[in-house]
Amino acid sequence: MFVIGVDTGGTFTDIVAIDDRGVLTTAKALSTPPDFARGVMNAVNRLAEELGLDSSELFGQTSVFAFGTTVATNAILTGAGSRTGLLITKGAGDTLNIARGMSQWAGLPDVEAKHQAAHRKPEPIVPNRLLREVIERTDWKGAVVVPLNKERLREQIEELVAQEVEGIAVCFLWSVRNNSHEWETVRLLEELHPDIYTSASSEVSPALGEYERFSTTVLDAYVGPVTRRFLASLEEQLRGRGLKSDLLVMKADGGTTFSADVLPFATIDSGPAGGVVGARFMGQALGYKDILTTDVGGTTFDVSLVKDGAVMYSRDPVVGHWNVAYPMIDVNSIGAGGGSIAWVDPVTNGLHVGPQSAGASPGPACYGFGGVEPTVTDANVVLGYLNPDYFVGGRMALYPERALEAVERVASHLGMGATDTAAGIYEIVNGHMADLIRRMTVERGYDPRDFTLFAFGGAGPVHAAKYGLDLGVQEIVVPSAASVYSAMGLATSDHVYTRSLFDYNALPMDADRFNANFHSLEAAVNADLDRAGISLDNRTLSYEVEMRYGLQYHVVRVPLPRREYTAADMDFVAEQFDRVYEQYYGEGSAFTRAGRFIFSFRVEGIGKATKVSFSRRPSGDVDISGAVKGTREAYFKEAGGYVPVNIYAYDQLDTGHVMTGPTIVEAPHTTVVVPPGHTARVDEYLNIVIRQE
Repeated sequence: MFVIGVDTGGTFTDIVAIDDRGVLTTAKALSTPPDFARGVMNAVNRLAEELGLDSSELFGQTSVFAFGTTVATNAILTGAGSRTGLLITKGAGDTLNIARGMSQWAGLPDVEAKHQAAHRKPEPIVPNRLLREVIERTDWKGAVVVPLNKERLREQIEELVAQEVEGIAVCFLWSVRNNSHEWETVRLLEELHPDIYTSASSEVSPALGEYERFSTTVLDAYVGPVTRRFLASLEEQLRGRGLKSDLLVMKADGGTTFSADVLPFATIDSGPAGGVVGARFMGQALGYKDILTTDVGGTTFDVSLVKDGAVMYSRDPVVGHWNVAYPMIDVNSIGAGGGSIAWVDPVTNGLHVGPQSAGASPGPACYGFGGVEPTVTDANVVLGYLNPDYFVGGRMALYPERALEAVERVASHLGMGATDTAAGIYEIVNGHMADLIRRMTVERGYDPRDFTLFAFGGAGPVHAAKYGLDLGVQEIVVPSAASVYSAMGLATSDHVYTRSLFDYNALPMDADRFNANFHSLEAAVNADLDRAGISLDNRTLSYEVEMRYGLQYHVVRVPLPRREYTAADMDFVAEQFDRVYEQYYGEGSAFTRAGRFIFSFRVEGIGKATKVSFSRRPSGDVDISGAVKGTREAYFKEAGGYVPVNIYAYDQLDTGHVMTGPTIVEAPHTTVVVPPGHTARVDEYLNIVIRQE
């Protein structure tokens, strides 16, 4: 039986299959916006071909099909979501317009955010004409102050429907304390207009802070209809080809759930999350607990951290330009990928790379799809790193003459040669990548030299040794499935269900109430895992509280062991909070005299959907000469320019093989560049491990 993972990116759709023996098979196909399902089916066909099967035979032997989608992300970034209405507590209608003071630069890169006066707060997704203020009010203790006016609510719903809304967000104040009014509204909507997608803030984002809770809910309503339609269509096509298993969808928190149950907003950034999950999975097999994950795709460079074997979540997540409240793996991105366009600033005559991207269409000039702007991929072709006859395993020809023409066009503006310009593009994009890693590590108190760097994505292994060297990283792992690593992470991911409960209390808290909160959340999470068919032996639950000191705004998550807490244990909870707080902000930063306050309780359930493991290869013949497929001139500044280098065929390499840079390894879907002064070793899982000599 096969476990399959599919990740739809902006340029390529990646797919992997892992069989019962732990053997990994990979394939790629071009993404097909706006009909991404077609790209998925093309990728399935490619994978079946690699396995010597047709798609129906492949699906007949598939036990898990996990999918990461960019549909919701693209809808937000391009403004292509549904017409959305908003029902909000009377008097709070301007909440999304007021936003937060920081909202005017939320989601902007640092180079843009520093020009604060030049930016405005983002336009609300729901215009005022599609907003209705509902007569109802609940106070912060959960007591109903103003009853829900259902008669007027019916009229307001019909007013929104008359304006052809496809989704409606229900956002009432203090619904995290008492959600009865929101659920009465949802039930009324389902009764009157069951075809309209409805989002309730107490379900989507049961967190303190009405702006973040409301913006998350509105975004869910905005992307809900298009995401639901896409997933339903995809599942129908998969079942038409013979898929018997349920379609699982990756969420932003790094877990999967059934497509019929997934919250549309939760699919935001599911592809990058898959890559982090895959790195953690492989890190466990290799014994790495601290990992820097770096993913270079066609459009973006994504960075995240795995610390002490656990993924790290964003403390203040932003989607597009909106602050949100939803558990999301902390993945930071910049516009630096294979399709990033090189351009000349007309004022300074300086060379820049990105953030604009050629994407999949027209793509880099060397693709031959009509693109004329020089990209990072074009520069890599000019520098001799990429083989024009072996791109995507030889399935897609590149046109080096078009790459050269595009680079020369920029070079002429700079008064430089094409080679120096291509080398400049390569160095600049590597510098951008190293800078992002510094922001994720050094600026947060971590030393990148303490981490193992995982390099994946189709273009990651071309650049990793350079941006890794710049950071002083001692070891770089290029996974065997580097070019499809997010898809591999999807195939190895677990079911994840999270439940939270807002309950504001000062410590010491009543122990019976403390325990009761965890009991109720635990029961809800176990019910979710029961529905997913996860046995008791294959589930793990974790517990935490969100706390802060008095008069502070931000909260800190504090993990706690599961046990029956007594009044005396409240001191233990306080000590745990102080310890975690000082881990974040430094020794001595805890301000205990201000008092400690619990804001919410959270239980996360992780269920093993399937047991996946990779086969290990014993050391083979140390003679590596049979893996040399030829030589090619490639540019290395350290070597003085173009030098002849050995080109190794990845599929001929074996455990224990060692290569000395400068050299290049060609895999079907990626290329590994090993510069001078580095060695590359093949480990027992056929990963390539690069170290500086």
